[in-house]
Amino acid sequence: MRMALRRADSIGIAVVLILGAGIFAYRAAYIEPRMWGTICAAAPRPLACEPRAALLWLQRFYLWGWAAFGMGVLGFLRIGGVPVQAAGVAIGIAAIANYNANWGAVGLALGLLGWISSPMPPDHAA
Repeated sequence: MRMALRRADSIGIAVVLILGAGIFAYRAAYIEPRMWGTICAAAPRPLACEPRAALLWLQRFYLWGWAAFGMGVLGFLRIGGVPVQAAGVAIGIAAIANYNANWGAVGLALGLLGWISSPMPPDHAA
């Protein structure tokens, strides 16, 4: 029996890959280099410091992990379908990258489990 990938699954996989690569690239470029801490402490601050500050604020209060956990639970319960399940996975990756790994990993796992266990529509082309 041949099963085709749903369009929503293809889009979800693309979004997860793009956002996952993006968060790791942003982290490597603007968070990890110590010079950005010095640059962002100066006045006036460059525009690149604003998303950096938001990302670090979300990290400090564990909001990456809690957001991943919330989306993962909704995805596991199949509330919202593939977009919510993919969001749980993507935010889980971002949470792990931003040191909110406990709840981020649980959210990622729940979102992924809900996503891969979703029933596929029958393939009418076979």
